Amino acid sequence: MTKPSHQELLQKIAEQSRSPFNYPDVGASLCEFPSGYEHHHHRVRLGRGQEVFDRAKEALGNWRQFDVGWVEAIPSDTSITVGNTIAIRVRIFGVWAVAFDRIVDVYGEQDGECRRFGFSVGTLTEHPEQGEERFSIEIDREDHVDYEVAAFFRPNTLAAKIAWPVLHRRFNRFRNQSAEAMQLACKLGPSS
Repeated sequence: MTKPSHQELLQKIAEQSRSPFNYPDVGASLCEFPSGYEHHHHRVRLGRGQEVFDRAKEALGNWRQFDVGWVEAIPSDTSITVGNTIAIRVRIFGVWAVAFDRIVDVYGEQDGECRRFGFSVGTLTEHPEQGEERFSIEIDREDHVDYEVAAFFRPNTLAAKIAWPVLHRRFNRFRNQSAEAMQLACKLGPSS
């Protein structure tokens, strides 16, 4: 019922950084999503031009996609580097919960005039879900900048299985709100 402190979460991150992923399909978010999981994709247009792409890349690097009011990435200055672990502090229906993810992959690529940047996080032992979530931005040949959050996931614990109808909707709601947070971050710019 009480909000886990920043210091408590840093200690728990240190412990979780040694724990294994809780699912067998590590790295699958870069390919076709595996069967046996629910899949969710949400893509939005952020704007046009290199400035918007740069703002979006900076926003992802600062975990701004988690600025949705009821979810928080801790610490928000965790560098986007494969192997880094982050805590996700959530408040659902007045109850605090914490889940831990590890960065599975980071990519930046250019295919002709199309450029992409993104990363995926995978769930660790104490996470209520099993699976991966990918956050990415892309600028196409016409300078359109899009953000996509995509995930494959399933419940990991008995409690999560019992509460799955509610948790499932809430996790998908986060992904949709994440897109709104990225749109706002790109409009406000880096100093906001």
